[in-house]
Amino acid sequence: MKNPKINMLLNSLFRNAIPDFIAEWKGLTGIDVHTEPLGYTDIPSKIMGEAVAKTGAFDMFNDFPYTAPDAAGAQVILPLDDFAAKGKPDFTGIPGAFLAQQRYNGKLYSMVLDGDHIMLVLRKDIVENPKARAAFKSKTGKDLGCPATMADWEEQAKFFHTKAGQTRWGIKFEKPLYGAMAYRSVNFSHRHFPAYFGGLLFDKDMKPRISTKQGIKAIKAFASIVKYMPEDIQGWGTPQIYPFWGSGQAYSVMSFPSIFGYANSNPKSTVKGKQIPCVIPATTAPDGPPVRRAAEAAGTSYMVNAHGKNPELAYYFIQWLTSPSVGSRAIAHPKGFWDPYRTQNIGHPGILKKFGPEFLKATMENAKYTTSLLYIEGHYEYMKVLDNNLADVMNNNLTAEKAAAKIEKGWNRVTEDIGRDYQIKVWRKGVNDGLYVDKF
Repeated sequence: MKNPKINMLLNSLFRNAIPDFIAEWKGLTGIDVHTEPLGYTDIPSKIMGEAVAKTGAFDMFNDFPYTAPDAAGAQVILPLDDFAAKGKPDFTGIPGAFLAQQRYNGKLYSMVLDGDHIMLVLRKDIVENPKARAAFKSKTGKDLGCPATMADWEEQAKFFHTKAGQTRWGIKFEKPLYGAMAYRSVNFSHRHFPAYFGGLLFDKDMKPRISTKQGIKAIKAFASIVKYMPEDIQGWGTPQIYPFWGSGQAYSVMSFPSIFGYANSNPKSTVKGKQIPCVIPATTAPDGPPVRRAAEAAGTSYMVNAHGKNPELAYYFIQWLTSPSVGSRAIAHPKGFWDPYRTQNIGHPGILKKFGPEFLKATMENAKYTTSLLYIEGHYEYMKVLDNNLADVMNNNLTAEKAAAKIEKGWNRVTEDIGRDYQIKVWRKGVNDGLYVDKF
């Protein structure tokens, strides 16, 4: 092949880190990789557009795993099983939920390189402040530290929420200190909701469970803590949340794990060395004891375009990039947004330097509770219904009960549009294959 080249549609979050690995790959193989960065909210429609246009402009797609079911249904991505039979990729050390996300309806469609299960981070300098600890103990009767439940987190958020100009615990706050931050915008709210719901969103026949007592409690808890977050939080994504956390204007943040590494490595961060990583707090929404559910809220995966010109070359680049050794170096990259997710990452010197042993211990513990977001065709349609109605609850336009009824109606409509019998089959298989912590 003369002047071989492969083309990738790239999640723009990785535009500053991927060039180093492309250069290394070219040095090893002589094959160049051209990338076209695009915002993550626009990539799914770009991929689905390729199903119709069949341009072959890209050989591979970099996107959240949740695009795979629709893309597979549209036959715009290739099953990778035949390539993998020859290439023999190393999937050792990857938690079961992540392994299951690489497959859809029994076939391998993608490879992951990211542990984006959400976690909580607290301000270490505030938690360890003796005056703050004593005041919190006096007020609540509890020791200050990683909260056990979502209710405990909101209690801490309320206590530490501070107006500009106040002096508390010997600290003069020139700017407000917000008690909490988390993703609460359309396109993102659904990524945090499983941590509040704590179970399967549908029963075995795809009947929504959102209108149950469990669903109502989850919606109320999800919306309640927003009053301790920045006023514009419902319009924020990663480009706003990460720098704001680094500015030191929040006590706590629930986010992708890379926020911890960002705040430790970004030159403008004021909270370097001042963070406590916490396992996801448990939810009390389900009947019975509290449960922890750390949704794989985004992640980054790599898929091969069925209409691309060089599918096998694209596959081998993906296998190389996501391998234990190269993948660990990617996660360690100071400009990258990849997160630790497999056991081989734990002892890597670069990852230890970027995240620290305390973080690695917490995030690997958190991985035990990792559950997939809804991994069936129509994912984005189902989740848009959820996000829009959660927004109405947060804005006091709907009660939790009315929102749940609207969500149930919308979800049933999506299921019927795609085909209930087909959705039931794929949904049951995903549950049985370990995509979700919970079972029927």
